[in-house]
Amino acid sequence: MSGAPSVLVVDDSQGICRTMSLILKKKGFDVECVGDGPAAIARARERPFDVFLLDIRLPGMDGVELFKRLKPARPGARYAMMTAYALEDKVREALAGGAEGVFYKPLDLEKVIGFIEGAARSPGGNPSHRSG
Repeated sequence: MSGAPSVLVVDDSQGICRTMSLILKKKGFDVECVGDGPAAIARARERPFDVFLLDIRLPGMDGVELFKRLKPARPGARYAMMTAYALEDKVREALAGGAEGVFYKPLDLEKVIGFIEGAARSPGGNPSHRSG
């Protein structure tokens, strides 16, 4: 990974997308945001993101299903899930499938930033990062 890590945030909340984009861009990351799974898949086909932050509850296709579709196409990318709900079965499913982190809303943005920075330092590693 060279330069600033590229991050795709997938969340159907425009407020969360806007806030995360502003904060992460100020930290020097290359950030884009989309609101659902099909848009994320389309965008990931257009460019290779280094980090994917996926909301578990999305319209149509949940974040775990999205993760399962993205990972084979971008196996070297880093993946973390985000959730405001106690969806432990979905969390376990994502972690078992190779997601490296789970961030609970309201997000601790310093931990999210640390996860992205860790991706920049060790692409493809697996820190088994879980945040509350």
